Amino acid sequence: MQINGKNNTVATGGNLTLSLNVSGDSNVIEIGDARVPSTLSLYINGDNNLVVIDDFYQIKGLNISCGNHVKANRTALRIGRQFSIEPGSSFLLYNSGNSLTIGADCLFSNGITIRCGESPHLIFDSQTGEYLDVSAGVVIGDHVWIGERVYINKRAAIPAECIVAACGVVTKKFEEENCVIGGNPARIVKKNVHWIRNSDFLAEGSVYRRKFD
Repeated sequence: MQINGKNNTVATGGNLTLSLNVSGDSNVIEIGDARVPSTLSLYINGDNNLVVIDDFYQIKGLNISCGNHVKANRTALRIGRQFSIEPGSSFLLYNSGNSLTIGADCLFSNGITIRCGESPHLIFDSQTGEYLDVSAGVVIGDHVWIGERVYINKRAAIPAECIVAACGVVTKKFEEENCVIGGNPARIVKKNVHWIRNSDFLAEGSVYRRKFD
């Protein structure tokens, strides 16, 4: 761990190998217990940033960056319980004020990128001069399955109980739950779906168990 600054708070649970690099003041990091041995790389450059990860299933080498070579202040990342993610993914909170919220019981595949801002690059409207790289935050609901190599950008929202198909590019806020979202740009491709992690999670006597068996 490398921590440079004042009043930084770090609390981590068990079963986790954490690579941590913090440069700045008053950052808060709270990470719960992993059910399966996990690895996480966390980089923070800035002040008053927040990273909270509840007790989770497994993280395989996830990279989280709050800021880059340019400082980002007041970013907030929150991940709910029973989260799991495969290798090669990055959550990038590059701009001050960026936020990313991921609900409980989410299943992420490999090679996923969530980018909440474009820093250090600056994007303006050429006619009005308005600064365009703003976001209300990325929100992913409870029990969401994200397929491999999905890209999620700064204005996206994915409701609870949804699936994002492999290689999808999510560029807007969706509102309807229990849907499959896919394509570039992503759109709803199927409705009224309910996904289950594997057959061990099929409840005895449920319609899903009967139909699967």
